[in-house]
Amino acid sequence: EPPYLRAFSLEHLALQTTQCLRERRRILKSRLDPDEMLLSISQFPLLGTGTYIDHQGAPNGPLLRSQLLPDICLNSQPPFTLEIGGIVDRRGVVPYTGVPVFRDTNTVWPFVDEDLPADPYKGGILTQSCESNRDSACVMGSSTVATATPSAAAAPADLSANGLPSNAPWDALLNSQPPPPSRPLLLEPPSNKNCVLLDSPLFGIGSGGVLRVTLCAADLDEARSLHDQLAPISAIMAALTAATPIVKGHLVNRDCYWDVQCSTVDDRSAQERGIVPLTTAKGTLLKSRYGSIDMYLGPDETRADPAFRRVYNDCHFTYDKQSFWKMKEDHGIDSLLALHVSRLFVRDIHYASENMLSTGETSSAMSGQEHFKRFLGCSRQNICLYPPNKCTSSGWEVEFMSLEAQLTDAENAAFITFIVLLSRVIISYRLNLYLPISLMDQNMARSQKVNAAGEQLFFFRRDVFGGRDGKSNGSGRISKRANLTPSRNTRPTSASAERGTRGMNCSGVYAKAEYVELSVDEILNGSEAFGVTGILNIIFTYLNTMRLEYDVEQALRRQLLLVKRRASGKLCTLATWMRNFVRTHPEYQNDSVVSQSINYDMLRAMNDIEEGRVAAPELLG
Repeated sequence: EPPYLRAFSLEHLALQTTQCLRERRRILKSRLDPDEMLLSISQFPLLGTGTYIDHQGAPNGPLLRSQLLPDICLNSQPPFTLEIGGIVDRRGVVPYTGVPVFRDTNTVWPFVDEDLPADPYKGGILTQSCESNRDSACVMGSSTVATATPSAAAAPADLSANGLPSNAPWDALLNSQPPPPSRPLLLEPPSNKNCVLLDSPLFGIGSGGVLRVTLCAADLDEARSLHDQLAPISAIMAALTAATPIVKGHLVNRDCYWDVQCSTVDDRSAQERGIVPLTTAKGTLLKSRYGSIDMYLGPDETRADPAFRRVYNDCHFTYDKQSFWKMKEDHGIDSLLALHVSRLFVRDIHYASENMLSTGETSSAMSGQEHFKRFLGCSRQNICLYPPNKCTSSGWEVEFMSLEAQLTDAENAAFITFIVLLSRVIISYRLNLYLPISLMDQNMARSQKVNAAGEQLFFFRRDVFGGRDGKSNGSGRISKRANLTPSRNTRPTSASAERGTRGMNCSGVYAKAEYVELSVDEILNGSEAFGVTGILNIIFTYLNTMRLEYDVEQALRRQLLLVKRRASGKLCTLATWMRNFVRTHPEYQNDSVVSQSINYDMLRAMNDIEEGRVAAPELLG
């Protein structure tokens, strides 16, 4: 175990995290009026539904340019107004997002959102807006673009049939030209039928409450490892913390807000989305600025790690070739890290303050760092890597972004504790959670669905201890759940969660599979039938080796117990609780509509639960 981990304060994590969250809530509540409540929720359920707050004001203001939201919803400080304006100006249109409506017994079908124009789309853009000339304004000299694609054999369509190859032509990758797309770069825009329509980036930036967990790393190598190993777990945690079943006063056919948030802030131009031919843009971009990661960072080229294989980066992405070669040849940055950074420079920042543009000697170094921070801030992904900060003297940091904010401080503290302990286990036990990027993207899509924590299956590495020797568990094979049968040759879960072991013994077709479709329960709590150790079982074993004080260990185990019980289905997600409250409310007409009275009663009940006046055993135990 690295020496600095011995000084890591598990006591602080166990005993002070919840206390700090409660103190922050107490301070905020002390500033409220007697008739106001403070709720930790992902989004106000009636946001965008006519008049729903006092002194709301009229929509169609000059700042938001939204037909649903008044400008009073936006913080008037320049960083916020410029960010929103930058998204709209760069895209050339106000981005519309369609969120599928949940179809109940009396829901009008096909459903039509009458709050916005009946035909808002024409070729994927709004007809009432003008085009923008801000295609990839961040042009660096005569830079060109290459599209990273490790090999044809590693395409998502071939993964389940032929498995992943053991290596890839990396040199050819770096010098390749963009291949013709094998599928449309832009899916058909969401129809206004059967969808709730949103028309402002504020539905994403100003909503979608995220519980961010920032982890400090000892050095760049550790930060790269945490970045890669935490990414495959992000979809599972998104499903487990789902908290947004209501959007714009309607029950919707999803529980998470992740993809909605990514869509509402999508500033790609028509050229970058593949709607029109490329003329001024640097290339087609397959993802929004907000989304899942495009690639793993892997180890430094001087520190080979057999667990990482380049074919895990099996999805297309665009990067700036000039900045890539400048970092690689002029500054000795390794290929993977240079690719990661050069991806940022195919997108421009939305705004820059005047002091950032200063050319004085005293501010040149700081301006450079501030510029780079702005690029990072404009591109948020499920896992973010941040370099050391000269102002705060902080080191390398990794931010986990896929958790949705929970109702109570105890829940938020429990998930913070889980992510922090998982990062310690990854470092101490050198876990191998690598998953092809294409499979991780499929997992993120599945995590958005209704009750994904209880009903969806996710691709996951069967043996999280294998692959470090470069030989074991490296087949690249994927077994669908329908092809698996429980094995009788298994050992108890707790017996296999030992440092340096390869997990459970198992036989049959899935014993040869590197990736298996598993439920959230099986991924976190383990499965003897499918030879899966379980992340929580490994964390519990780690706690046993730490020789903690009794009260500290018990506090940590109580927090992890909430995560364990929610993964097993004994406790429901906040999204499930909210959906059930609405559907059982006496005023609900089974038409997917959440009225003001239903919303008021629900928020009052949630406030009573948070303040401990009402028990919610199905949510908190």
